[in-house]
Amino acid sequence: MADSLSVSGTSNPYATQSYTAEANDRNTITMTGFFQLLATQLQNQDMTNPMDNSEIMNQMTQMAMVQSMTSMTDALKNVTSVNTQTYAAGLVGQEVTMAVTEENIYGKEQPVDVKYAKVEWVNFTSGNPTIKLEDDPKEYQLSHLVGMGRVPNPFKTESTEGEGGEDDTDPVEGTNKPENTDPEKDPGADTDLEGEPGNENASARTALI
Repeated sequence: MADSLSVSGTSNPYATQSYTAEANDRNTITMTGFFQLLATQLQNQDMTNPMDNSEIMNQMTQMAMVQSMTSMTDALKNVTSVNTQTYAAGLVGQEVTMAVTEENIYGKEQPVDVKYAKVEWVNFTSGNPTIKLEDDPKEYQLSHLVGMGRVPNPFKTESTEGEGGEDDTDPVEGTNKPENTDPEKDPGADTDLEGEPGNENASARTALI
């Protein structure tokens, strides 16, 4: 049996697929089942070549260690769940910075902006705590929490911040002003240029006299 089983579809071949085996009596063993198997093994062993006592003790020790690790894992999960719920409950009434996400072309959510608001309530019925903000009908996952208070937007790119900066700055008058070199617009330039040859001819006549 499987909890979730899916194959890659033609609509989105890059989507991450997963397979999770469900724990049942066929793929797990308890201490009771282990002792039943051990008793059956002892009953059907070869009398001319019986099992070694040290081998039986090693199997029992390994099974006890596995059982202890399983119990410890379950206890850590419970502690983590309680700590998460306690932390989420403490957010009620606090102003937080929440990430606003959008789906990319692969169907995965990625943060694009942030939202500043106070936490109205926290929901624990879905397993993972979800946060409800004031004046917002959407429920956010705890993993979308960026920080407490008004945290600067970490998802804003530099190009977005620079947009409009040049438009707000007024150009300084007279800066890089091109010079007027058009003869039609500057009659004085033509007068000077035309006067230069006349001055040379006058000097030549004076020298001849």
